[in-house]
Amino acid sequence: MKVRPKVKRIVGLTGTPSSNGLMDLFAEFRLLDMGQRLGRFIGQYRNTYFLPDKRNGMIVYSYKPLPTAENEIYQKISDITISMKATDYLKMPEA
Repeated sequence: MKVRPKVKRIVGLTGTPSSNGLMDLFAEFRLLDMGQRLGRFIGQYRNTYFLPDKRNGMIVYSYKPLPTAENEIYQKISDITISMKATDYLKMPEA
């Protein structure tokens, strides 16, 4: 994050945008857009799109997305995200 403001162009590639769930998207997109789309802080992102799930008293071990979270998050990142499915682009020979 320290050198990111000095980089004029960045392209992030991943096998799947939500590899371990919607929570992991925050770090990827913060690096890409410096927090413009999903917020600058993880706490803000959690409060906006998630509810505490598994917890022990005040300690939260996991979060579950709000019912509208997936659609809202994907809508916010849609202008800088391309999603492709191998089945749409990969032609395999008949067996």
